[in-house]
Amino acid sequence: MLPKAHILYGAILAIGSWFLFPNVTSTYAALIFLSSFLIDFDHYMWYVIKKKDWSLKNAYYYLKDEIIEQHQLMIFHTVEFLILVGVLSFIWIGFYYILVGMLYHSALDVIEMTKEKTLMNREYSLIYHYIRK
Repeated sequence: MLPKAHILYGAILAIGSWFLFPNVTSTYAALIFLSSFLIDFDHYMWYVIKKKDWSLKNAYYYLKDEIIEQHQLMIFHTVEFLILVGVLSFIWIGFYYILVGMLYHSALDVIEMTKEKTLMNREYSLIYHYIRK
């Protein structure tokens, strides 16, 4: 899913949460919104490592058209990273709202990858990735 779609859907979730749930402050809604698309920073990091190019514009166009390789590891999308954010939410409640945005993003990704039949092209676990290698 392109970043603009994640931004749009993240904005809808954040604004909806802010209006529907009294405990969601504007700060928490902002955390939901930002985490719903900034989770894709791992795609940019992958591009920088693979292409040795720091250009965000080049990364966008490359990743937009790139066919996802088999077992591509995106660290912020892994179960272990999501669990870490969940554990951190016991220390600071803001991480809970970050987790909400990240899980929403991941759900959107899974829906899109299911439609495109590319669901198995991404690694979902760091542990499984390193055991398999």
